Amino acid sequence: MSQYVCANIKPSWDITVFIYHFNRLVHKRILWAFFAILISVAFVSVDSCFRTPQGAQVAGTVEGKPVKIDTRETVVTAIRGFGRNRDKETSASKVERRVWEQIAAVHTAQKNGFISTPEEIRDALKEMPAFQGPNGFDMAQYRQALFSQDMVPAAFEKLVGHQLTMSKVAALVETASWISPMELEDEIAAMTDKFTVQVATVSNRFSKAEMRLSDEVYKKYYEENKASFALPDRVSVRYIALPISNYLASVTVSEEDLQNHYDANLDKYRRTTTNDVSETLPFAEVRGKIVDELKREEARYCAETNVVFNFMDRLPQLGTNALMIFAAQQKLEIKFTPLFGMTETLYWTDASTDFSNTAFELDMESLDTRFGVVKGQNEVYVLELRKRSPAHVPAFENVQSDVKVRAQEKARADEYEKATKAVRVALRKSLDSGKTFKSAAQDMELPVTTNLTFAVNELQNQSAFENAYSVAYGARDLKKGELSEPIPASPEQSLLIYVHDRKPGDMLAAEMMRSQIRLSIARRRGNGLLSDWMKWNQNQLQAKSTFPLEDDEPKPAQIQGRQNDDNAAE
Repeated sequence: MSQYVCANIKPSWDITVFIYHFNRLVHKRILWAFFAILISVAFVSVDSCFRTPQGAQVAGTVEGKPVKIDTRETVVTAIRGFGRNRDKETSASKVERRVWEQIAAVHTAQKNGFISTPEEIRDALKEMPAFQGPNGFDMAQYRQALFSQDMVPAAFEKLVGHQLTMSKVAALVETASWISPMELEDEIAAMTDKFTVQVATVSNRFSKAEMRLSDEVYKKYYEENKASFALPDRVSVRYIALPISNYLASVTVSEEDLQNHYDANLDKYRRTTTNDVSETLPFAEVRGKIVDELKREEARYCAETNVVFNFMDRLPQLGTNALMIFAAQQKLEIKFTPLFGMTETLYWTDASTDFSNTAFELDMESLDTRFGVVKGQNEVYVLELRKRSPAHVPAFENVQSDVKVRAQEKARADEYEKATKAVRVALRKSLDSGKTFKSAAQDMELPVTTNLTFAVNELQNQSAFENAYSVAYGARDLKKGELSEPIPASPEQSLLIYVHDRKPGDMLAAEMMRSQIRLSIARRRGNGLLSDWMKWNQNQLQAKSTFPLEDDEPKPAQIQGRQNDDNAAE
């Protein structure tokens, strides 16, 4: 058993220490596995009395045949990801639609015999860098990496199999995208031809101009862009932050635990010698670092134990003033947050994601759900829900200052666009009258370059000449004698490109790039084609979910009903 000691947690010292050490034991995976076995046996013993209804195991149907819930869960994981990188932003209804498109696609793949095989899954796993040890694929590292992400091998391998099958589907659909020889030749020429161009620069004299707009213009802008002012679900909380450093003096670490940690993490304690040989640092050399690391870990458990068993478990006695009472006992200040959304980065905490997730789970309806605890790197936070603001579009009056700023920016951009188009028309007229591009630009007092010669595929970096990439990709589809549309190079300037000459490029380079360019065209086109096919295939197979698919956008009546002004409350 661990020899960590956690002291000075009041008032219920005996109970707290017992529960604290129990908590430590549960984190020992062997004991936890023992509990899991006991629980499994208990469920088996009552299985004859209680069974999950068969209907609850069905997530939907494809061609009228049931789809099991675990199949749906695999696809959800494939779309959202898992562990720390799990996507929590995409709406549930949008994910659900994508889930059934993919389930239908895999169903079609199975009917046509090109699903992923166990051998392909095994080979894919062996190639993944995260699972590589000194001698290649490492089974222990594979299992540990999955365990750290709360995954088991069977579920992960099922996920990999699904993704491999989807890759095959995508590749097959892409082959249906026909590329004409003319299209391919045009693309190759655009990349390899030698261009000689001149460039005139049109400065943005409207960038800081004051645009005098009427109230009607502002209101019109608001109505046309109302969705962009929409606010997501937001909450605000009040909280206290209990420093973990307060508990460092209360914990000690045994030599046995230090040695065990060192032995289990040898890869962390390595260095490269002057002979470029990797060697393990001696225990004595890293002992101090391990002591600090383990003491901080145990101090976090101490702080969390204090909060859980001296605050959360005493809520019935403390009542709705629990946070105020506990803050006074701990001599801590109660802090208040502004309203914040689920995906915002919260500057006041070092555990932004956990803080946000916990805050959004709080509910004022009962003591059990009114408060939450978050364990950060340096502090343990105790949260109390303060206010919840449903998603809504604020009334014009409540976002008027923002509307004015954005409407002014749009007015400046519109005026600048009109001005650059007028300059282009004037330049084109001068060119048609027989003037050179340089003299026409100088007549309009526009800065103009000397001749620039390049091939798009030969440009190594932006420093080849000023605005090299903007010039190259603005000119690539133009013929000799043509003038480009205005090409934005920055908020402060746009470019007008005149092609003085264009000659065929190196034939060897063109042939070397042919297959690469063909693949690029197919990929660009295939993305849209795959999306269209998956929607069509889902409809053909009548792939349906038993989960409700709500609209991603709020109904007009919902928006109208939420026109409340919460700015004053903030």
